[in-house]
Amino acid sequence: MNRHIYKPTCAFRFRRFCRAKWAAYSSMHREVTIGRLAARVADSSLAKGAATLALAITLSQGNLMAQSDDDRETRTLPEVTITLGTDSLAFEAEPAAVLTADDFQQSTIHSIGDLVAQLPGVDLRVRGGGDVQGDLSMRGGTFDQMLILLGGINLTDAQTGHHSLDIPIDITMVERVELLTPAQCMARGIVAFCGAVNIIVCEQYRDRLLADISGGSYGSANASLLGTKALGHWTLTGAAAYHRSDGYRENSDYQHGSLFLQAMRHNDRSDWHLQLGGQMKDFGSAGFYSTTYPDQYEATRTLTASASGSFKLSSYHFQVAAYGRLHGDRFELFRNGYVDSVPSWYSGHNHHLSSLAGARVRMVKPLGFGKLMAGAEVRREGIWSNVLGTADSTLPHPYTHSANRTSATLFGGYGFSYRKFSAEGVAQVLYNTHFGTDFAMSADLHYSFLNFQIARTYRLPTFTDLYYQGANQIANSHLAPESSTNIELKVEQHLAPFHFQFSTYYRAGQDIIDWVRQPSVEMWYSMNHTAVDAFGLDLQTDFRISILDIQLNYSFCHIVQDAGEWISGSALDYLRHQLHSTLTLGLAPFTISLTSAYRFREGHYVLADGKTEPYGGVLLADARVSYTLSHTTFYLEGHNLLNTAWRDHGGVPQPGLTLLAGVRLNV
Repeated sequence: MNRHIYKPTCAFRFRRFCRAKWAAYSSMHREVTIGRLAARVADSSLAKGAATLALAITLSQGNLMAQSDDDRETRTLPEVTITLGTDSLAFEAEPAAVLTADDFQQSTIHSIGDLVAQLPGVDLRVRGGGDVQGDLSMRGGTFDQMLILLGGINLTDAQTGHHSLDIPIDITMVERVELLTPAQCMARGIVAFCGAVNIIVCEQYRDRLLADISGGSYGSANASLLGTKALGHWTLTGAAAYHRSDGYRENSDYQHGSLFLQAMRHNDRSDWHLQLGGQMKDFGSAGFYSTTYPDQYEATRTLTASASGSFKLSSYHFQVAAYGRLHGDRFELFRNGYVDSVPSWYSGHNHHLSSLAGARVRMVKPLGFGKLMAGAEVRREGIWSNVLGTADSTLPHPYTHSANRTSATLFGGYGFSYRKFSAEGVAQVLYNTHFGTDFAMSADLHYSFLNFQIARTYRLPTFTDLYYQGANQIANSHLAPESSTNIELKVEQHLAPFHFQFSTYYRAGQDIIDWVRQPSVEMWYSMNHTAVDAFGLDLQTDFRISILDIQLNYSFCHIVQDAGEWISGSALDYLRHQLHSTLTLGLAPFTISLTSAYRFREGHYVLADGKTEPYGGVLLADARVSYTLSHTTFYLEGHNLLNTAWRDHGGVPQPGLTLLAGVRLNV
């Protein structure tokens, strides 16, 4: 997968290697031109003295008086971009997988959810269309056990994982998406139970205008606009998007929009990012949570803000960030104006307002044969609700309950490399006002094409885990964090035009938070009870030559659960097999992209009439044809070309054959 990050705006001529420690950084965010001397000129220069080691590779016109026009040769190399960015100062290995804009801009991907679902080992269980809601998990974990990072900042929702993908960005803004294992998260000072997805947006330091308009089946309409302006050391970005549909079945209509603003400042020693974003979603949610009540409806509002930077002081490299998130959710069991009457027992809609605020600092310093990393983070999570939390009479209407907690973490590690071998070790200590003290640690060993990782991680219960009450459910506010031990072995080879990566993993989960009941009792209780182990493998292959690009990913997962004498309610409807292939053929000005996926899901679901059906296997196929004329691209897409009937969640059948046509302007 490509590693292009963004295009530079300024250039310089690469004439010689000076070998100073700062030399590489002088190329950050800049276009570098590299030249080659005619053979007789180079031989003459080297003969003048080996002490000069004259790698003077100049292409300046007129500088080489001894070189005739016949000796000169000009070649255009593939564009490669280097960025200082926060991660270049980091203390970590490459992500487990990366998708860049080049990988998906010619595909049928139109949403953040669809994008992250392309990553190996990732399971996205969507409800409805248009990316209104999706439960994201990884390697057999649950949707609460995976983190969502935006530019390396953890914005994962503390109320429930159902809202983790409520982030105010559109697919047109994404530069790349990284898949991180628990050990790779630990190297960044972040604890993830089974992994994380890191989404990086708008990192191009140049003037740019991008507009995309499309429409298609079920009255769907989509519009997005992105503009970037470079002003000296500053680059300003504004983006807006709106999506709507009448719905592919009863009560599946939706509308959602987002607005995102960013200011970036760069110089030779630092990078700074200021971000502000807002999102609204309104959608019919027939069968989302229960097939008994088909008239459900939900509306969410999200606001995020962050200020982050990386800079160098002497030999110390610092990363700092302050961030916040507000998320409002209104759930209607009976949609307003959609039903004639509601039962007398229905007391009203559920209202939630969750908040998140935090600050972190991270330092990397060369020490001895390697690098020392240390950092700290303070994070506060809270919620106002009329359902979740403890009674609180001081809150404004309609909120009647509240809960909050504060975490303070310290983390540090050391890493070094020698020839083909490198090693990193990280440890973290957490203190939480609700759960007390916990710890995490990891080790990452790399030799040539082999990589071994081991990590001990944990997850704090969500507010839903702690406080949700139902007719036959009793939550436990005294739940403890669940923990896991993760082991992974990876083999990677790149022999152009082939790229091959194979990973196998084992995760042992302890004190897993689960809803359990006795065989003779219908009441469910949340407890730290179940042990869940996961074993699996991920395979990635990529073949690229000239006009042809073929990508093939396969993931396998097997879960073993032990709930003792209790009946477990934990989700065992995970993806056992997932095979995903993409073929892209570039026949300028046409581009053809064909995508297919085979998914076999374990478990069963219950229909409205009480019958039980297995999920089983499903084969899906999408296609896209585009025509590019100068800066304008016209495209036609077909989704679910086989018109397959399938479900990600038992109560929500997915749409059949869907057509979409659009035009994109990229200047």
